[in-house]
Amino acid sequence: MKQKEFIELLAKKSDTSEKHCGILVDAFWDLVVERLRKGDEVVFKHGKFVVKKKPATPARDGINPFTKEPIKIAAKPASAVPLFKPGKPFKDGVAKK
Repeated sequence: MKQKEFIELLAKKSDTSEKHCGILVDAFWDLVVERLRKGDEVVFKHGKFVVKKKPATPARDGINPFTKEPIKIAAKPASAVPLFKPGKPFKDGVAKK
């Protein structure tokens, strides 16, 4: 499902305009990103959004598994990756048939 389809369904379910629902969806994601950037977790009943910090990796020597030639593997800088950890209600809802 794409965002446009989601907004259309949300508008029908909540009996409001698609424009209003689109503004709310955009505001929701803006707030989630803003709080994650500040280092906070965003917790809901159905799960939480967190940021996982990945450490930097140094450059190293490796071997091409096909040609067996030595290669240089570039270093990677530290990074922050956003994650969604589903909660029990979310997992149970998806598992229902």
